[in-house]
Amino acid sequence: MAVLDSINGLWTRHATRGAALLAIAIVIFSFLWSFPNRNQSLISLLERLSFDVQMQVMRNFFPRPAKVEPVLIGMDEASEDVFEEPLAMWHAHLGNTLRALAAVKPAVVGVDIQLPPKSFDKIIPGLDRALLTALLEVKKTTPLVVAHTVDRAGFIAPIHKPFLRVLGDETFAIDKIVEDPDRVARRFSETGVVNTGTFPVFAAEIARKAGRQSAEGLIDFSVGGLIRYLPIQQVLAWQEANNVDELKRQFAGKVVLIGTVARTQDRWKLPVGLSDWERGSADGGEQDLDTKQPGVTIHYQVLRNLLGDGLLTPLPGVWQWVIYALLLAFVFLPSDRRTYMFAFIVAPAAFLVLSVTLITVNWYIPALSFTAVLWVAVGVGAVADGMQTLAEKNRFKQSFSGSVSPAVLQEMLAGNLSAGISAKTAEICVVFSDIRGFTGISESLSPEAVTSLLTRYFDRMVDSVHRFDGTMDKFMGDGMMVLFGAPRSLANPCESAVRCGFDMVEQLRKLNEEFAAEGLPPVEIGIGINYGKVVVGNIGSTERHNYSAIGDAVNVASRIEGLTKRLGSPIVMTEQVRAELSEGFEMIDFGEQALRGHSPMRLWGVKAVAP
Repeated sequence: MAVLDSINGLWTRHATRGAALLAIAIVIFSFLWSFPNRNQSLISLLERLSFDVQMQVMRNFFPRPAKVEPVLIGMDEASEDVFEEPLAMWHAHLGNTLRALAAVKPAVVGVDIQLPPKSFDKIIPGLDRALLTALLEVKKTTPLVVAHTVDRAGFIAPIHKPFLRVLGDETFAIDKIVEDPDRVARRFSETGVVNTGTFPVFAAEIARKAGRQSAEGLIDFSVGGLIRYLPIQQVLAWQEANNVDELKRQFAGKVVLIGTVARTQDRWKLPVGLSDWERGSADGGEQDLDTKQPGVTIHYQVLRNLLGDGLLTPLPGVWQWVIYALLLAFVFLPSDRRTYMFAFIVAPAAFLVLSVTLITVNWYIPALSFTAVLWVAVGVGAVADGMQTLAEKNRFKQSFSGSVSPAVLQEMLAGNLSAGISAKTAEICVVFSDIRGFTGISESLSPEAVTSLLTRYFDRMVDSVHRFDGTMDKFMGDGMMVLFGAPRSLANPCESAVRCGFDMVEQLRKLNEEFAAEGLPPVEIGIGINYGKVVVGNIGSTERHNYSAIGDAVNVASRIEGLTKRLGSPIVMTEQVRAELSEGFEMIDFGEQALRGHSPMRLWGVKAVAP
């Protein structure tokens, strides 16, 4: 506690305290920003989580249609059942699909399928030519982009050289997907670095050939609904039936992607599920979707962005730092209900609303990380205020513990009892006790012995009072006044008071045994107990006052204490007290007794108290 007092003494100087709190908040923020490294820090994790949550909220509650929807031709598990050849030898099927597209002139054709790494002509003669001529046919009539597959290590997969030579470098773009440290694809870059250099990325090249500029940024997964596809076998069926009208309706003037949509190939983790065909049931929601999606769906969503309003632009770093600094300044605010209401309810809601609004205009803010930094600042301030309050309470206890009853002190510390003049009406039990014949005892002993005797006596009596949750009102020479039920409320103040009185008598019996062994005279006491309405609170002058009770109930308790000797009972109580007691007391009925300055009252004594 001495350490807390020392800290409190330093921090009460506001400038020093404020600078120290800000420094602590900055240290904590720096730790959260950089440990164990920037990409794996808690702030980075929250930034990524913030993005995912915002995308899910937007898709579930604020869906927006895409301005341009590409068309996806998919190779699925059913395709593998229809075509007899293994996937690596689907040259003819892919070639016929490309010829069908060439006939209706799409805006751009993007082939997200790895071209053969070698020739298969020795197995099926003319297989390479079937695919190569179809690719050239499309290239003559329609802008064509072919994906050059890149593995996660950054190496380009080999392609049979005739395809590279005939199609030319301008036809190829790398199938490069940017992953965050948690292996989730959220970002897009128009170029990618591989083992042989830097090349344009597949979706960026398609957008460029469609007449749109690409850029770098975050992929807006909130745009567009679930992605659907046309099975490649359906396209081939239209071609075989010479259904040109349907082919034109589906593909003419549109951006067309061809890729695999099978569950076993080319899977990447996204913040949300996009593939309509992977729902558990026809009426299943997006929440039923696995976030591991076919790679072609990422290109599809990027094209929705690039062909529409663009990618999301993160808030520039300098502005993020400005906001972080402003949020850290909340460490200076007092730790009260308004601050907590703002930090834990208003601010998170405001950040969410702001982030959703900004997404609609292609800006993104990390709402969760902003909220976390605000909580760090408020948390540091709360801990500091708590330490200061604890130190002040400790100092307060040390200053007043010997001056007021523990019950009064606890009410003062809890803020339920004001420091100035204040009072209220309450029903409480009042106890008066006094040593009988104390004048004779004091005359037979030295002043030092009298003081020692009284101290030992009051120690035992006060211990009993506190044990039964009573409040010491005052000491009056060899007497004392005790309150039960104020300032601390009790379930049954009268029962607590009577049990306390009985315990005081028992403690005095033990103390008298000690006095006898020491050659000191025995002590006898009388205890008067009454229950009724009183005025209770801080009573006195503005400069000097103490917690006490005044009223007729107090006067009666004092009067009946004076009758204990005549009635031959150490404890005497009024009928009002007895009426509040349970059945665990053996009572003595003294009948009506005259009281000085008061009308007669029925009084009772107590012989035994049940445990």
